[in-house]
Amino acid sequence: MRKKWKGSFTVEASFIMPIVLFLYLLIILSALFLYCRCAISQNNFLLAMRAARFTEGKEHYGEVIYGLENDTLWQPKQYVEERIERKRAFYPFFPTEEGECIVSKDCIFVQTRQRGSGKVIKKTSQKWNPVLMIRQWRKEQNA
Repeated sequence: MRKKWKGSFTVEASFIMPIVLFLYLLIILSALFLYCRCAISQNNFLLAMRAARFTEGKEHYGEVIYGLENDTLWQPKQYVEERIERKRAFYPFFPTEEGECIVSKDCIFVQTRQRGSGKVIKKTSQKWNPVLMIRQWRKEQNA
């Protein structure tokens, strides 16, 4: 049998295989980066949603589920920042650099920065009290 081309398979493979392995590694690392970003985004949304449900002790909503009782008010900002610090300390695959909670009159903003990325992950939750909303709807229906 005669060969049409001259060359050695091992020499050609020594050029191709590192490229193929590098591409596999690149795909795996980008998938892990996107997974961490999704996990941080989900955590920010859940923290914003929980912090938005904090109420004054008079309204009797949100106290038992999400908060620790303070003298007069629940502290959503303290709760959110404490949870972000806890995640950073105990979850090695939760790479956040800094986290912040901003409480406004109508919304809760939670933002964190992922390590290795310059972008900030922001989530917002409206301050709604379902108990008061249901009471108001019932009053409108009965009127």
